[in-house]
Amino acid sequence: MNDTPQNIKDLQLKIWLSKPPMERLRQMMENNAMLHQFWSKAQRHNSHDKRPSAQTPDKS
Repeated sequence: MNDTPQNIKDLQLKIWLSKPPMERLRQMMENNAMLHQFWSKAQRHNSHDKRPSAQTPDKS
């Protein structure tokens, strides 16, 4: 996405790089875990929605 102005991106990068490496690693791992949890939950929700309903008559 290109909706963030370059000066804001530069400021975000400056703030990120000012953090100690271990803090950046910890934050990256937390963000990754949260993103994985979100996608797993979304996938389970979507697969649940695609199962045939018990109330749907069988077409065989």
